[in-house]
Amino acid sequence: IARYYELVMVQKKEGEAAGLLRRDTLDKIVLGLAPGVEQSIPMKEIKGAKYSNVSLMPEVFDTLLKPEQIADLVAFLKEAKGPVVSAPTEDIPPHHAIPLPGLHAYAQKSIAAGEEIELRVSSAVPYELSVVQLGPDPENRDKDPVLKTFRVDQPQVQAIHPGSYLHVAKALPVERRMSQLTLECWIRPFQLSGWQGLVTQHDYPERCGVGLFLSEGTIVFGAGAGGAYDQAAFHQTQPGLIKAQQWHHLVASWDGKKKRIYVDGKLAAEFPFAGTVRPGETALRIGAYGQKGEAVNFYNGDIAMCAVYDRALDGEQIKKRFSDRGLNVPKDDHLLACWPFTEERGVQVADASDFGRDGRIINRGTWMIGGPSFDATAIKRHDSVYDPTKDSKRGHGLRLAADEIYNARWKVNHRFRVPADTKSGVYAGRFDFKLNGKPMRYHTSFIVRRPESKPKAPLLVLVSSNTWLAYNSTPFPVNHGLGLINMGTGGLASSHPKAPRYSCYSDHHNGQPTYKIGMKVPWPAGGPNKTYIGGGYSHLLRGERFLHLWLDKHGYEYDVVTDHDLHRNPELLKGYQTVVVNGHSEYWSARAYDGFDNYLKAGGAAVVMSGNTMFWRVSFDETGEVMECRKFGKSIGGRNLAKVGELYHSHDFKRGSLMRFCGYPAWKLTGLTCVGWSGLNFKPYRVDLPDHFLFNEPYKIDLKKGDAFGFVNKSIGAVGHEYDVRLSTLLRATKNPALKGLVEPKGMLTIASSHDKRNILDFNADAHKQRVGGEQAIAEIIYWERPQGGRVFHTGSIATAWAMYHDELLSRLVKNVLHHFKVTPKK
Repeated sequence: IARYYELVMVQKKEGEAAGLLRRDTLDKIVLGLAPGVEQSIPMKEIKGAKYSNVSLMPEVFDTLLKPEQIADLVAFLKEAKGPVVSAPTEDIPPHHAIPLPGLHAYAQKSIAAGEEIELRVSSAVPYELSVVQLGPDPENRDKDPVLKTFRVDQPQVQAIHPGSYLHVAKALPVERRMSQLTLECWIRPFQLSGWQGLVTQHDYPERCGVGLFLSEGTIVFGAGAGGAYDQAAFHQTQPGLIKAQQWHHLVASWDGKKKRIYVDGKLAAEFPFAGTVRPGETALRIGAYGQKGEAVNFYNGDIAMCAVYDRALDGEQIKKRFSDRGLNVPKDDHLLACWPFTEERGVQVADASDFGRDGRIINRGTWMIGGPSFDATAIKRHDSVYDPTKDSKRGHGLRLAADEIYNARWKVNHRFRVPADTKSGVYAGRFDFKLNGKPMRYHTSFIVRRPESKPKAPLLVLVSSNTWLAYNSTPFPVNHGLGLINMGTGGLASSHPKAPRYSCYSDHHNGQPTYKIGMKVPWPAGGPNKTYIGGGYSHLLRGERFLHLWLDKHGYEYDVVTDHDLHRNPELLKGYQTVVVNGHSEYWSARAYDGFDNYLKAGGAAVVMSGNTMFWRVSFDETGEVMECRKFGKSIGGRNLAKVGELYHSHDFKRGSLMRFCGYPAWKLTGLTCVGWSGLNFKPYRVDLPDHFLFNEPYKIDLKKGDAFGFVNKSIGAVGHEYDVRLSTLLRATKNPALKGLVEPKGMLTIASSHDKRNILDFNADAHKQRVGGEQAIAEIIYWERPQGGRVFHTGSIATAWAMYHDELLSRLVKNVLHHFKVTPKK
């Protein structure tokens, strides 16, 4: 039985398949991919096959049951009591693996009621999985209603495979030896330590072929015979010829008698060499090389205009290639391959030669960085004219990183179909387990949307899932206990030193600025038990839940969607009486922004209970695998080495970074814009217009002008961490606004505000600094009847819902708002 319990891993000519062995004949084998799902694989397509765990194959069981009976029995048992393991949905070539200690998991971020949630788990310890609805207690997750429970006694560790490079399956022919060779590339390394593959067809130690490498700051030219490693075939320059953060042109040539290495058009080293040269029997790789069949030693840096020739370029030809700055494909009859990287999006890279050696980027890399001819610092921060698609001197390049991963590609371990009548809201896979005898808990959160068959509720609540992703600094953290845990911008401690831990708040291991976030990896930042800066405050999911609990308590019906749901389908806003933007709604796509604007123009209403709202622009790729965000300005949370010329997104080629500077200002859509941040110094609101109808209808709020309201407790108010004010307020606090002629829209009233003498982020957003003028407003509550259509109530603070949950006066104010926006509690 154990033999047929284990997966069979089948290496095919085109990828890999995995499943339970159902039966085999002389010409095919049949795998069971899942209960009731089979795949036939012809023998002629199979390159190799093995069991995933050979130790569980005792021969004593061979004659007890037929294979079909055993497979059926195992499938039944696994469905009933354990994980259902599916075949991988996406294969990558063999790649260095990092097994993870502890437990980690992810699922879809959003599903409709009636759909299946698919949980992908890597665990080194037994666990109990409960699919739960987050319940009415904001602090205690033990009481969450349970929809389904799985007990797993035989867990499965699923490795991660970080590291980006270009994989070229159609490699150089290995049948004949080469008489001459040239390898060419442009590089801008981020660090020089260790071994890094640049342009290689080499697999250490048994298929050692040709390649251009970096090793501890030296340039290495390998010209092996295609067999076992021979140190005599590898020559290197002295160190110090190349520098980090600078473009360099590298050429390695061999004329049959001498090997030469050129740096920036000049001969740097030459060596007599007349040995046999043959490419290794492996893939051609850019940004990595092979070791025992796996891609390893990934390059950390930018690469551009790579080429391979079957002749030796001479010194004059190399000087011309250097002076070209990577702008033009070489015109050479001896060109075996050339990758100019003109695509600037996607994962396919075309070969410009006649041989069709097209490549596939593994783990994506980063486009839109420009090439050696481009100075990204020359583009000004407020340049609204520059168009990268029309810049003939921009060139092209691809940024690679050894820790890059956006899709863990784990197999599905558990499936559960959420009942069609399930209430829209926040749910989670809750994992309970022990590490070193101590109880641990892990959540992977997801949203259940309203199914299309069900009528819309009056109210739509938007969760700030883009922000949860942006703060996902440690996708694979050290596991923690059952209670609340504080998580800063750097995330929790990582469970493995080589596991990725980059986000919109931290760069890659080797300094590459983070411009993309993975959506198909665990997101512990989206867990319901994360706090921030102390005092019980939370700015991500836990903080947003106070609104949900308040709505439940007071009988309001509502649907819930994610930022990405809105991006994918902005039309989903139609039909809702009011849309609530809640919490730390910092990261917005242009598509979502425009969709929200259209909803309001058509007469919609918005309650914005958020601070730092619509601050950074994001975009998404069509696969739902990547969120792109390019943040400039280190002093305001931008990435350390980001340059203005690199802020243009690969998904749409449009300007990114601050929304106020790329055509999507928050104040134009919802009336307020961010004015800064603070620590745990939360202030209340004070009344400005006590006679305004929102303070009086239908519930009378007994407050006078200047009275304080909006308290979590006696010492903590509703306004802190990050907060928003009107454009007019921000401009008065800015000495010399970078953009001139801005006019605040008409129809806006400030009915309450919060004040404190503290530094702010003025309109220019250069840094947090002293404001000019005597005004001290840090947040405003506005009621705005937009001239272009729609009504907005905006509270200007991340912590509004937290305070509203505890403060009766603020609660009454929001009830009045919902009443006037035609949203009433269900009787």
